[in-house]
Amino acid sequence: MPALLPAETQILIVGAGPSGLAAAISLICNGIDPSKLLVVDGAEKGTNASRALAIHAATLEERSLHSPSRTALDTYGCASKLVELGIKGTDWGVDDRTSSILRTDFSYISSYTKFPFVLILAQTATEHVLEERLNELGVKVVRPCRVVGMSNSLHGNGMDVMFESGEIVRSYYVVGADGAGSTVRQLSGINFADPDGLSFEDSGNDKVAQMVLADVSLSANNAPSSGVFLTVSKAGMFMFISLGKPVVSEMLYNSSEAVYRIGFNVPRVIGEPPSQPSLEFLQTNMDQQAPFHLSSDFNVNPDPVRITKVHWSTRFRTHSAIADVFFKRVHGGCVFLVGDAAHIHPPAGGQGMNLGLRDATGLGPILSEHIRKRELAKERLGDGDGEDTTDLESYAALRRIRGLGNIKLTKDMVGAVGFVMRPHLMSWPVWVLRILSHISVFKRKLAYRLSGLGNR
Repeated sequence: MPALLPAETQILIVGAGPSGLAAAISLICNGIDPSKLLVVDGAEKGTNASRALAIHAATLEERSLHSPSRTALDTYGCASKLVELGIKGTDWGVDDRTSSILRTDFSYISSYTKFPFVLILAQTATEHVLEERLNELGVKVVRPCRVVGMSNSLHGNGMDVMFESGEIVRSYYVVGADGAGSTVRQLSGINFADPDGLSFEDSGNDKVAQMVLADVSLSANNAPSSGVFLTVSKAGMFMFISLGKPVVSEMLYNSSEAVYRIGFNVPRVIGEPPSQPSLEFLQTNMDQQAPFHLSSDFNVNPDPVRITKVHWSTRFRTHSAIADVFFKRVHGGCVFLVGDAAHIHPPAGGQGMNLGLRDATGLGPILSEHIRKRELAKERLGDGDGEDTTDLESYAALRRIRGLGNIKLTKDMVGAVGFVMRPHLMSWPVWVLRILSHISVFKRKLAYRLSGLGNR
């Protein structure tokens, strides 16, 4: 079998999800020679499911009035294509099954960004756009290449990264973008745990600890087109969002039908949901938790809506964890963690992928400048192994603070949803939220926080 990988590279990025792709784009756009960058992924192809859906203003924007030096997807030539494919969500809200409880409008952030909306787009489409941009810049992802080991290099500075194929690549910098089960993180000896010290079983609210997600087609097109809405009731919470424009349905599932994401909780007390929930399971829960206008029951909806096809479905557990450090000198080189390899949390507010993308887009200028300084030091002193890594450590510490902030935000949001769902408390918490929904200052702060502009 011919070798897929070079014997040596300056920077190795492990993982070609959104964070890994964005990191590679950012590095090249900040001066790294594409020939010195290797991107690998363990999967044969990119993800074939939509997963994350929301891209926020702070992730898209090139700069804001208050932070002119910020870097994001627009800076690197990716935002326009993403916006072209996605749906501009102007509203965010929490409803009961018949009416609105809480609303905010992303027009409140128009003075801070040129992207005053949440972009609703399936993760697969996001990855497709990012990988196309990376290819334009001269780098192709090498697949499938699964990392199985890391050690001090036998041939000088840096580390030897071993792959399942038996190939070994020497690199001084390794970016771990390989997801929540990150092999790079584990091989680097970096701990990954809930920041509040909770166990896996205790890190999620019992009612919302188990979730089901599915991409479905329906007998009628009833998705709200202007935003993201969560339905909360005594039965649970239900999410319903369009995955994007028709071209996205074609890209994801070769479907000419509109495709929607549904999601709902399965309380622990009723047992574990199936690993790949069926149409019948999804329909039953949609009838129990969704707004009445999406019900298939003629008794509550004169125009019944039925799931006609399940394109993809899964279950997962909502929990939080963060790496002890995002940067570490190890195995003779340097490891930097981004995205889910560095932090995970419940998907409330669509913050997870966004934080990872911002980890990655901000890494480019920092690591590129560090490498330039290191190379100058080698020319002057003939030794680059003892270089100062304060800049990388500072950026890693900042991103960890942002990760902790996002975990707190999502835990608070999940806690609030769980609180409202308690049957004996359904009256006054709902009315408090209805009142807050009419207070402009509150709505403005909520939109700013959800947009990510307050936690970049």
